[in-house]
Amino acid sequence: MAWSLARPLTWADFEGTPPTGGVEGARTVYELSYESRCRGLTFQFQVTAIFLPEQSWVRRRVLADRDESSRVLRHEQTHFDLTEVYARRMRKYFAELYNPCGQPEDQLSTSVDRFVKEEAAAQQRYDEETENGLSVNRQRMWDRDVAGMLASLSGFAK
Repeated sequence: MAWSLARPLTWADFEGTPPTGGVEGARTVYELSYESRCRGLTFQFQVTAIFLPEQSWVRRRVLADRDESSRVLRHEQTHFDLTEVYARRMRKYFAELYNPCGQPEDQLSTSVDRFVKEEAAAQQRYDEETENGLSVNRQRMWDRDVAGMLASLSGFAK
């Protein structure tokens, strides 16, 4: 499922089976899907933030508590929103790149890899700083900051 402002995540999207152990209430699995090609001197680049329903899951105890359910879903949505931020950053980078069809393929791949690594590091920092969504104030800060990043990159929305 591709990221869409008009279509936030719902618990029905989480089709995976939770692991038997662990303390996480839910897990959102996502990826940056991308492709590029040159047609003559015209560079075509597409990147999409994708949610993977079969690999994403939620525990019953989260669903049973309305407040926790809402809090955890908000945390998971921000993970997906953060993925879209990096998709937009990639779109911006490649839209502004001078003569991408004149660049070596490995140089373009290195740029993509850098964004993928930065996105993974941001996701980890998000979980650490919000204590996986348990820190209400830090969660609000991240929600606000990610929304601001999305807005600032609105020109690179799909």
